[in-house]
Amino acid sequence: MVHPGTGTGAIAGRWLAAATLAAAVTAGACVAGPPTGGATGTDGGRDTVREARRAEIRFPGGRTFLAEIADTPPRWGRGYMFRRDIGDADAMIFVFPESDVHPFWMKNTLVALDMIWMDEAFKVLYIEPSAPPCKADPCPSYGPPRRARYVLEVRGGIAAKERLVPGDALKISFPEGAD
Repeated sequence: MVHPGTGTGAIAGRWLAAATLAAAVTAGACVAGPPTGGATGTDGGRDTVREARRAEIRFPGGRTFLAEIADTPPRWGRGYMFRRDIGDADAMIFVFPESDVHPFWMKNTLVALDMIWMDEAFKVLYIEPSAPPCKADPCPSYGPPRRARYVLEVRGGIAAKERLVPGDALKISFPEGAD
């Protein structure tokens, strides 16, 4: 998930957008326990999963994933928090309104993830392989010190298994109005 206090609005210079984004991301990413009112944390976040729109992601080797779309500050902040399992064909794509530096962290994330930063054309800029769950504060941040528009998360080890490298281009099909 997006590291709190950073992201699109803060760097873009829109004060109101920055304040809204920082508040939403900080609230979602700093949750100390499972959310209340719906998902208990024991369901692996399935309430959120059922509501999420999906995109199809195709790696250069042909492997496809069905990705939840995280395109709002609450979804950016929640990410894969409290999920006990991520399937081989599962993914989450973070869609930001513009390219920017988007550091991520693993707070309250229970499984290792490959994080893949991409540009506007879905070209891979950087891969953080098998980022481990954060077990104690402060949690480290991950990501390149360069601008990206999208970040894809898949289960740890998949990028290496598929031989994905920076410079590769992914094919991503969003539902209408999602990109």
